[in-house]
Amino acid sequence: MTGIVDEALKQDGDDSLNIGNYIKALLSFIENTATPMTIGIQGEWGSGKTSLLNQIWNGLEKRDSENQDVRYKQIWINAWEHSLLCSPEECLIKIINEIISELVAADTQKTKAEKLTSGINKLAKGAARIGGAVALGMAGKDIADDIFDQHENSIKQLRQDLKKLTNEIKGLETNPFDKFIIYVDDLDRIDPPDAVRILELLKNIFNLEDCIFLLAIDYQVVVKGLEAKFGKQTPENEWEFRAYFDKIIQLPFKMPMSNYDIGNYVLELLSTIDFYSGDEELDEELIKNFVELSITGNPRSIKRLINSLSLIKLFNSLSDDLDSNFLKDKNGATIMFAMVCLQTAHPDIYDLLSQNPDFQKWDDELAYKVTQGKEKLEENYELNYNQATKQGEDFDEEWEKILFKVCYLNPRSRAKATNISRFLTILIDEFKAEKNSEELTNLISNALGQSAITSVTTTENPNIRPAKGSYKPFYNEGFDDWLDRKIEDISIRAKKSKEEFSIPVEVFEKLKSFVDILKNDFGACDANENPDNDLTLHYSGNLTLKYKGKKTFSFWVGTSNPENKKRSRKGVAGGDLNDPQSWVMSSEISKHPKFENKPLFIEELNIKFNQYKPGYRVKSINPREIVLPGAGAPDIAHMGVISILDYPHDYFKFLVETSIDARKNHKDELFNRSKMKEIEDIFFKADEDSAEFKKAHDFIQNWNADENVFTIKDYKKGV
Repeated sequence: MTGIVDEALKQDGDDSLNIGNYIKALLSFIENTATPMTIGIQGEWGSGKTSLLNQIWNGLEKRDSENQDVRYKQIWINAWEHSLLCSPEECLIKIINEIISELVAADTQKTKAEKLTSGINKLAKGAARIGGAVALGMAGKDIADDIFDQHENSIKQLRQDLKKLTNEIKGLETNPFDKFIIYVDDLDRIDPPDAVRILELLKNIFNLEDCIFLLAIDYQVVVKGLEAKFGKQTPENEWEFRAYFDKIIQLPFKMPMSNYDIGNYVLELLSTIDFYSGDEELDEELIKNFVELSITGNPRSIKRLINSLSLIKLFNSLSDDLDSNFLKDKNGATIMFAMVCLQTAHPDIYDLLSQNPDFQKWDDELAYKVTQGKEKLEENYELNYNQATKQGEDFDEEWEKILFKVCYLNPRSRAKATNISRFLTILIDEFKAEKNSEELTNLISNALGQSAITSVTTTENPNIRPAKGSYKPFYNEGFDDWLDRKIEDISIRAKKSKEEFSIPVEVFEKLKSFVDILKNDFGACDANENPDNDLTLHYSGNLTLKYKGKKTFSFWVGTSNPENKKRSRKGVAGGDLNDPQSWVMSSEISKHPKFENKPLFIEELNIKFNQYKPGYRVKSINPREIVLPGAGAPDIAHMGVISILDYPHDYFKFLVETSIDARKNHKDELFNRSKMKEIEDIFFKADEDSAEFKKAHDFIQNWNADENVFTIKDYKKGV
């Protein structure tokens, strides 16, 4: 899956937030409470109120099936949908009309004439007139005013009629229900004054025995809706707002966001989008801390965060110019998650970090560049600054003091400055960057470079030029510049100065000979010198050969322990950097139709190529799910590392020639993303017993099988 839909948890959905005990307590209360009863489910926008209501509905349905003595008629009302293009009174009439329709439907043996009293008939007719008036562009409010003439008497009569209706339904032998549970959702999407008016009218009308109302509402919406009556909320008049709310709500229930199992919830969502595929597990507690110090535990904000990460992962997997292993590394994936948290919650700090990623070196010059010293003109600034920097540990470091100054002018950032400081401090502590911040800075720079595509910024140039020593979407000027940057990157990750080692002469000459082959034997040119040439060389994380702008062949250079020959995702896995045998390379090639569009196994050298999508497989048949559908590059294969000195020139030429021929002469025969999508569509849509379904299933399931290769016995002959 490549995205998370922002919708409430379905009635039978899994409780990833682990709030089951709260739901059980509410269910028990609803079962045993006296009526009438109004329960207010309070929580900010996106906190999971609708999901909670869904779980209560599902719980009562299950209890209904288990206990035949108590039966519930459940009615769901979306207040916001009823409020569109109408006044609060019109909205209320629509809501009442829907509730009445649901109530009378509770007994299938009665006709409409037997069910409705004259007052309810009037109401139903009024609602119908309002619907027609809105459709014709007429003033529905005039009709509502007519219905609610002599306001108090009308409401009193209406309540009596509804009471009579519910009693009639309860008293019938054919009625299976004992309690009426009415859910009113999305009240806080309505304009606050109108939401308060609807609440008021609902309370007055539906104060009925055997009725339980569950209202999903944000208390702050009520506060805003009452400002015309009580003025702006202050400590002195807060009790008036609370007293009004308490008159409507008999049982307030606040969404337990502070007790959400955020770590578990986020890791499940990250797994859903296959964000991270490394060997080590991500630190659940660390992930939780990043969330709680930035976007907090709001499920809707978390889903937005996950969708940003999903897009970044897709971009990473499709781009030729990014470090494709960054999100496979635990540190890389963790830093990426942290940066997108910061991007979502504090875009101004994210932008500042983009321009100055080594935040431990932030100084007064930077602060003045951002604020022009205007924070000092704010009332009580000096007092607040002195208190913050001299009390506690959140603003005692120099960079933390700069953060305080930068945040001070923005009221929202000022309120969150302590959390931001703690957020960044976690990065220092986790990556042990107190004395040497270079590695952390490189990780941050890399993450910032890749996450810029999901940044909402007001700066004129959101594109971030990456720092040296980090694999970024930034091209070097040529082979020498690329190799120099590569040496600097490896030296930083090895925690050595660049001067402590130099690339061995044998390694340099071998790499230079490969570039000469690309230029002299195949006619490639550096892209910055001749971008219109058919074959161009691009120097970024990898050295990439493109045919007419399409990635054709590339190779990566790094260091490794010669004993295990394992490429490190950080760029170094041990070994003496001055030892030529510690230098390794790996290649990515274009698959060729004459080799059945499969990865190659070079028998003579015992080198096996792998698919570009290592986790791709069938997850389940019922329901039909695929791990990593659609993403990746099905026309590319990559090999493991091999010592640069052991990499034969004729083997290099064979790989390049095969890749160019595939792109140049067999373009239409390549197995590309569109062909993969056709197979996936068959898997999702074909009948399970059909031959085409089995073929599609087996193709996907065997994608990464060891035997799914084409064996080359003699690469010199190409057979």
